[in-house]
Amino acid sequence: MVQGGAELAMAADMRFAAAGETWLSQPETRMGIFPGGGTQYLTRLVGRARALEAVLGAELFGTGMAERYGWINRALAPDELDVFVDSLAHRIGALTAGVAEAAKQAIDAAEASGPVPDLTEEAQAHAKVYPAPQPVVERMGRAVAAGAQTREGELALEELLDGLA
Repeated sequence: MVQGGAELAMAADMRFAAAGETWLSQPETRMGIFPGGGTQYLTRLVGRARALEAVLGAELFGTGMAERYGWINRALAPDELDVFVDSLAHRIGALTAGVAEAAKQAIDAAEASGPVPDLTEEAQAHAKVYPAPQPVVERMGRAVAAGAQTREGELALEELLDGLA
């Protein structure tokens, strides 16, 4: 990642990086300033203590450490990165209309509510996707019929759901 791109990446909903080819840093304190935006985004991603370490320590973080800290979602082998991100994007794109937006609304509300969940916000997000359209109801029925609620079905749930698409 080029210098200056860290804040842009931190503002994204998800971050993936090529292992061994990506390093992240907040080096501004070594120049006598502190990262604009970086303090806000990074603290939300990794927590206060780790944000202080990154900002005040101003060292390079490889993808392994960045992944463990939560700075990035995943570090993947460079030749696997595009395949993984493309697959994830296709799975998200195939969701029923409104589901991704409603889920993001509920997750954002959970993050903003602090230690006590804001179930009112989640209920408003649920209202965007319920009652479910008939194709969703039918897909759920096929999932149950295929054993999604059995031990065996749960152990192979991803394959079972992929087979319903």
